[in-house]
Amino acid sequence: MSQIANVAGSDTGAEPVAGNGLGTTGMWTFLATDAMGFGGLLIAYGVLRVRAGVDTWPDPRARLALAPAATMTFALLLSSLTMTLATRAPTVGARRAWLRATVALGVAFLGGGAFEYAHLLGGAPAMGLASDLFASTFYVVTGFHALHVLAGVVAVGFMLRAKFGAQALETTALYWHFVDAAWMPIFSIIYLWPAR
Repeated sequence: MSQIANVAGSDTGAEPVAGNGLGTTGMWTFLATDAMGFGGLLIAYGVLRVRAGVDTWPDPRARLALAPAATMTFALLLSSLTMTLATRAPTVGARRAWLRATVALGVAFLGGGAFEYAHLLGGAPAMGLASDLFASTFYVVTGFHALHVLAGVVAVGFMLRAKFGAQALETTALYWHFVDAAWMPIFSIIYLWPAR
């Protein structure tokens, strides 16, 4: 309980980020159920792709740009590093600097996703939500993940505006790492799964 009650307040020192409180247990429970949601979406994507005929499921690499998606992936992976450095920072000032970097990388990921959506919607032919089965599943899976990144950016941004305890930072970091890890199978399955 003392870890939750302690609040970081000065730029000269920081409390250790450790412990296993109620917030962490609750976050693990939430992430376990959320992982089922991501798993269900990816299983649905895989089943639909396997059952689709060659002429009804396009080669994702013909529609999606791999280089920008890889750059977005790198930004998200780098944000896990900055979040880890924030939890291990020796001072509150250093912690906040790493949290700002995490927010910036999260926003960069979301900006890359928005750019990709705009490119797909404005391309020839345009790939809208109802264009075909591939388009629908692509937007649902990547949009679901983007909402999670947005929630993480808001949570980390809130921590920059308010005083927070070590337990709050640990719980937020746990969520952030989960969101980053959830992107890896999405990127692999949607962008890298080879065409038939």
